[in-house]
Amino acid sequence: MSKIFDIRSTKVKYRCLRCGYVATAEEISSKGDFMCPQCMFHILEKVRGEVVREVEAI
Repeated sequence: MSKIFDIRSTKVKYRCLRCGYVATAEEISSKGDFMCPQCMFHILEKVRGEVVREVEAI
């Protein structure tokens, strides 16, 4: 059974590569298209989370 992914249900933030505006997935998808709500640019990058994980080397 396939699951449909809804970006509005996640807490992911995206940054516009033109103006630098950081928006949530809810803000972006409310317009209908996947674009910056401030400058309407279509290229966004996902912002990394604030959690830093340390992994021991083997």
